[in-house]
Amino acid sequence: MALKTPIVILTGYLGSGKTTLLQRLISLSDRRLAVVMNEFGELAVDARVVAGKNIKIAELQGGCVCCSLLGDFEAAVREIVETVGPDEIVVETTGLAEPDALIGDIQENLPDFPIDAVVTVVDADTTVRFPSIGHTGRIQIERADLLLLNKIDLVTDEQRRKAREIVWRINPSALQIETVRCGVDPALIFGRALRKEEEGVRELKNEGAHSPPMESFQLRTDRTLDRERFEKGTGSFPPQVYRAKGFVRFPEGVFLFNFVAGRSELTPFPDECALGLVFIGEKILTLQPVIEEQIADCAISSDPSSNRS
Repeated sequence: MALKTPIVILTGYLGSGKTTLLQRLISLSDRRLAVVMNEFGELAVDARVVAGKNIKIAELQGGCVCCSLLGDFEAAVREIVETVGPDEIVVETTGLAEPDALIGDIQENLPDFPIDAVVTVVDADTTVRFPSIGHTGRIQIERADLLLLNKIDLVTDEQRRKAREIVWRINPSALQIETVRCGVDPALIFGRALRKEEEGVRELKNEGAHSPPMESFQLRTDRTLDRERFEKGTGSFPPQVYRAKGFVRFPEGVFLFNFVAGRSELTPFPDECALGLVFIGEKILTLQPVIEEQIADCAISSDPSSNRS
């Protein structure tokens, strides 16, 4: 069984800044992305467009592609993977769409394609001027793992706090990041799969002046873990842990672990890979010893690999 490509769902009301975020992700991410849109729209397309059975594909910078739907969504996703083999698929919903149907469609018809995160872009200025958020906007906020409160440069500090409160009352569990032109580090959206050559601590950069300080650290986990203890432990992470991602080994095999805003998922991963996890969160370095001990407590003591140096 091959691991299927993770999906990020990007939603937000008309004019909130979704296209700006897409352009940023394409230019800054070290992932090979396939962006799925109903229309190519404002996203810059520099190369020829190739039409398939269910999608039109246009090449973007850095090996990324933009795909517009011609047929069934499920068939289009599978065609994208077979045709261009992206590391991640970003699905942009229209501004008037509620993400519930799309999330349900993926979970029901594409169960082997894990949803990495649901990201909602919110216009801070519009939220302050029109605080009675409609049904669609409310659903977009409710289903988010990550909320980008965008365009904070257009509001006063008092209005910014009001916008935060409005959004928080709708979804108090999602991480809320304040941005100017969606200036968020792609690592918060995609997580960072652990690489053998990567070491040390990384400070995440966000361009919102009032965003919480985000930090990250990596943890090697070569030992075989008890799955029940692991799931129990990761289910009780401190609230400062926003994102965790990587590969872990249980007696039944290696799994990809994805944690975002309290929601976690384990997906079998049959290929050889570097075992380990990356953690991202607010002032998370102070929690590093606690998290490392929590993961170490999941290790199976009789595991032969525990003798490795």
